[in-house]
Amino acid sequence: ESLTPAEAHLCSLGLSDEQMAKVSARFGKDSSCDVEGKVKPILSWLADLGLTDLQIRQAVVGFPTLFGKSLEHKLKPVVQWLSEIGMSDAQVAKVVARRPQIFGYSLESKLKTLVHWLSEIGMSDAQVAKAIATCPPLLGLSLPSNFMPKVQLLREAGFSGAQIASSLTVFPALLTCSSQRLAHRLSVLQAQGVLTETSMRTCMKMNDAKFAHFVARFD
Repeated sequence: ESLTPAEAHLCSLGLSDEQMAKVSARFGKDSSCDVEGKVKPILSWLADLGLTDLQIRQAVVGFPTLFGKSLEHKLKPVVQWLSEIGMSDAQVAKVVARRPQIFGYSLESKLKTLVHWLSEIGMSDAQVAKAIATCPPLLGLSLPSNFMPKVQLLREAGFSGAQIASSLTVFPALLTCSSQRLAHRLSVLQAQGVLTETSMRTCMKMNDAKFAHFVARFD
């Protein structure tokens, strides 16, 4: 089967057959995918942002419908916003490469709302920027069903706003853990009298076996 012009151009990025198949399945056969008007300008723009060839491939494979978005009205405003919240050029490139789906989110109702809420719970602009840069998948999480319940669990466990802000800055992946896991481990650490910011962050990184071994020391 012959390649579309868009597919042929994307092949030049060095995508593997598996990666190319994924991109083609999502967007490569779209006749509206204009190489000169869409594909080349977006790839050139990603390079200008400082993305390496590897990061560009990650972005394309992670979000093939990138080429269906408006460069001027969708892609650039999102990157401008990332810069405005304090991210360096290198951090912006990292977020775009690791979470290109960001371009599919609403800037106003999703992204800005999320960052505003993080600032309301006590995180500074620098802390928010660091957390997102460290863990870009945060941007894809739900505010009402993910962020809010987990922060509430931390509050109920006795952590102050400053402690929560600090923990989310140092270990933002905490918010990607399940609420059930967080609630259980907070409860166990509290019962053992060893719940601190450090023990909480350390234990949330452990698998079940390591956590059981850790708490057994206090029996």
